Amino acid sequence: MARLASHLRSRAAPFSVAGLILFFALLPVAAGTQAPQPEFAVEIDAPPAVRELLDEHLRIRRLASQPDMRRDRFVALYRQSEEQIRELLATEGYFSPRIETILDQQPSRWTARLRVDPGEPSYIRSVDIQFTGFITEDRWDNHRRMAELRAQWPLKVGKRFAQKLWDKSKQELLTALTDDRYAAAQIVHSEARVHPDERAVDLTVVIDSGPPFTLGPLIVEGLSRYPESLVRNLNRLAPGTPYTQKGLTDLQEDLLNTGYFASVLVAADVDRANPENVPIRVSVVEHRSKKLRLAAGFSTDVGPNGEISYTDRNVLGRAWAWTGGLRIAQKEQVAGTELSAPPAADGYRHATSLQWQRTDIQNEVTNTVGSFLRRSKVARGKETEASVGLVWQNKKISGIAADRLVSLPLQYTWTRRKVDDPIDPRAGWLLNGQATGATQAVLSDADFLRGYVKGMWFIPIGRRDTLALRGEAGAVYAPDPRKVPAQYLFRAGGSNSIRGYAYQSIGERVGDAVTGARVLGVVSGEYVHMLTERWGLSAFIDAGDATDRFDNFDFKLGYGAGVRWKSPVGPLSLDLAYGKATEELRIHFVAGFVF
Repeated sequence: MARLASHLRSRAAPFSVAGLILFFALLPVAAGTQAPQPEFAVEIDAPPAVRELLDEHLRIRRLASQPDMRRDRFVALYRQSEEQIRELLATEGYFSPRIETILDQQPSRWTARLRVDPGEPSYIRSVDIQFTGFITEDRWDNHRRMAELRAQWPLKVGKRFAQKLWDKSKQELLTALTDDRYAAAQIVHSEARVHPDERAVDLTVVIDSGPPFTLGPLIVEGLSRYPESLVRNLNRLAPGTPYTQKGLTDLQEDLLNTGYFASVLVAADVDRANPENVPIRVSVVEHRSKKLRLAAGFSTDVGPNGEISYTDRNVLGRAWAWTGGLRIAQKEQVAGTELSAPPAADGYRHATSLQWQRTDIQNEVTNTVGSFLRRSKVARGKETEASVGLVWQNKKISGIAADRLVSLPLQYTWTRRKVDDPIDPRAGWLLNGQATGATQAVLSDADFLRGYVKGMWFIPIGRRDTLALRGEAGAVYAPDPRKVPAQYLFRAGGSNSIRGYAYQSIGERVGDAVTGARVLGVVSGEYVHMLTERWGLSAFIDAGDATDRFDNFDFKLGYGAGVRWKSPVGPLSLDLAYGKATEELRIHFVAGFVF
């Protein structure tokens, strides 16, 4: 019997091996006969605003078209869709929607059909903002601040409830406290109580102000090349000053504007247990003290150009900055040097400079040497500069004898900038004003007074378009303009003036030359439509004149169209403009934003 059993086991073994071989051989065939996955689709029937919300956030809508979608996963997403729709609608104030869902399973196409009636939205019925902590004490302006914060609450009674606005309102309330004195404020309770049957929402927010904070000593980190006085001179936050985020941000911006630092971070060490005299921590990353710059470019105004400059920001280890450089273009050449002190405790910088400049524009050749003393300040979009300089100039007009003159002009310049982007603005404004004068009584060949103002206004239109308006005006009082340095007179025309005309070709005509005039007026309007994030088209019209008398003023008109490119190195503009007065077409190319 044992031998028989053994014999049967030995005979069965080959059949088992053969079965396994047959199984694995037929497995691919069986897999190949499985039905292919159908196409998956989602159809949403809902009002436009609701459909847009669901298209963007509903998971089955976002994932249905993925190549790895399978039947089981699609069914799971379909079953979850009604709950997700209700949650999404609730964020927009719809708490009683009617939702119908159908899964149509055709052999080649599975379609989830979702019909959504959001119902009536719910509105804010009451708002209860409560404060606790030190802000409730009868001191400083606490009661006024609490009243203002309640009045400024965005999600007011009668408005439709929306989750985004609810979250934003709470964050703005908290930020208003943490930015001014109460740096450790926190929301300890918030509730949006919904009454679907009444289509009403009652809001409650409880915020604990925590203790009032005052600022203390300055701690500077990251300095290795420059003296610590460079930072301390700009700090106007004396110990005991009430904490404000604006004060810290202003100090950070002032330090960045010095040009000594690649990055600056200013923050206070906020600790609820120690609110008095909290340290101000300033962390800086220094620029290299020495820098060699080589550059080349092209402009339709002055032609091809090249530049070389060298800067040492730490002369004698005292953070004095010295710069020397040379710029050569087809129509003008400039060489100069400047030595400037670091900002003083009042934020002003003092500098002295020496410069030579030669220009050959519209048959007028000038050679100018100037030595200047300057006092300037740059702070939070505001720039001021007062300067006095001795100018020697030789002006030669084609076919006319040269004029040699000496002048000691005193000039004050005032600039304000409030734009969204200083490199490529789309919203905001810029304004510049200048007042200049010289007198024969002090080292000048002639008396003159000069006033000049320029402004730009950027108006965003929709998400992609911008309207840019520009204007400039100026006047010079001078009995004899030939004895006024050329840079203090006015000419127009060119890429940043009146397009359609040659660079500085509009002015006072003397023989075959165009020289500076005593009156200037220019206006411009430009509309830019961005086709993509980087490429756009523009249409523009410029008009203006530069002349010696107001009664001779005659608007020269230029208009055309162009291409705009937001390149990695800055905005580039290429324009084709027609000058009506000359009946000529001109190409204008500008790299960067110029004001």
